[in-house]
Amino acid sequence: MDVKRKTTSIKINPELWKKVKKHCIDKEIDVSEFIEELIMKALK
Repeated sequence: MDVKRKTTSIKINPELWKKVKKHCIDKEIDVSEFIEELIMKALK
C-alpha cells in the first residue's frame, strides 16, 4: 500500500543541496526518502 505524499518546496543553500543529492546517489536512495528519515529522527 502506497503512502500519500505531500509535494512541497524548500529553500536551501545550493552547495548543501549538491552534497545531499550526491549523498543520496551514493546511498542509492531518493532525496525525499532521506529527508523524511531525518525529519522522523528529529521528531522522536
